[in-house]
Order: sequence, then C-alpha cells, then structure tokens
Amino acid sequence: MLAEEFSPGPLAIEYSLVEAVDFSGRQSSSFKLKNCAVENVSLSNCTILSSFFQDVRFRKCNLSNAVLRGNRATRIELVECRLTGLKAIECNWRDVLIEGCDARYAQFNEGSVRISEFRASQFQDADFRKTDLGETIFAQAALHRADLTGAKLRNTDLRGAELSDVTLHAEDLRGAVVSPAQAMELARLLGVIIK
Repeated sequence: MLAEEFSPGPLAIEYSLVEAVDFSGRQSSSFKLKNCAVENVSLSNCTILSSFFQDVRFRKCNLSNAVLRGNRATRIELVECRLTGLKAIECNWRDVLIEGCDARYAQFNEGSVRISEFRASQFQDADFRKTDLGETIFAQAALHRADLTGAKLRNTDLRGAELSDVTLHAEDLRGAVVSPAQAMELARLLGVIIK
C-alpha cells in the first residue's frame, strides 16, 4: 500500500499486511482496518473522523498526536508503538492490549476502554476523564499525573500501576482493585487517617 492511497475519502483494508508506510499528517473521513497486521507505519498527526479497527495488530507504529475521534476497536494490539499525544476521544475499545508503548499525554476521555490490558507502558499525564475502564488491567503501567476524574473503575485492576500524583476523587475509586500499599497512598482521597 502506498501513502498516496490514504485519501480524504473512506479507506478500508482487510486481510492484509501493511508495513513501512508514512501517512503522517493526512486526513480521512473514515478508515477501516480488519484482520490486518500493521508494522512500522506512521499515522502521526493524522485526523480520522471515523475509524473502526477489528482483529488488528499494530507493531512499532507511530500514532503520536493522531486524532481518532470516536474510534471503535475490538481485539486489537498496540505493541511497542508511539502513542504520545494520541487523541482517542470518545473511543469505544474492547479487548485491547497496549504493551511496551509510550502513551504520555494521550487522551481517552469520555470513552470506553473495557476488558483490556495496559502492560509495561507509559501513561504519564494521560487523560482518562469520564472513561469507562471497567475490567481493565494495568500491569507495569506508569500513570504519574494521569487524570482519572469521573472514570469508571469497577473491577479495574490498578495493582500494577504507578499512581503517584494521579487526579481523581474518592468516588472514582469505587470498585477498583488496588494493592495494600496503593490503598495507603490513596487513603488521603478517602479522608482516612492512618496512624
């Protein structure tokens, strides 16, 4: 596939290997990927108004500062990708793996990222405001200064997350799974005095 094929109109790719293509800065009204492997592809600074990804593996891709408003994704993997500043606002993700990625400053606010796993990745200063993170696992995930205000964390496993200086309210923690050490650190939000 050539970068010139990424046009302002709809684009659909199925059952393909897409590799070593630079789509940086392009715009498209819709982009559909299904049953694909995507490797060493750059979508940095792209704006895609409507996108759907199903059964896709992104490896060593660059989605930094890409805008994927309302992105729907099912059973996708993002492995060793650059997601810095990604704007997946109002996304609807399910069964997603993010592993070994740099997702600092990424925005997932007002979306849904359910039954997923964020593993060995950087989410410093990420925005998860009003995001449904139900049944998602954070394993070796750095969430320093991340904003989780209004996030739904029921059955969300935060035990493998570094939560220093996160922004959230006591009610946001309802139903979250945390370690004893994290519970002590988060106690100040709950108004608990530990002596």
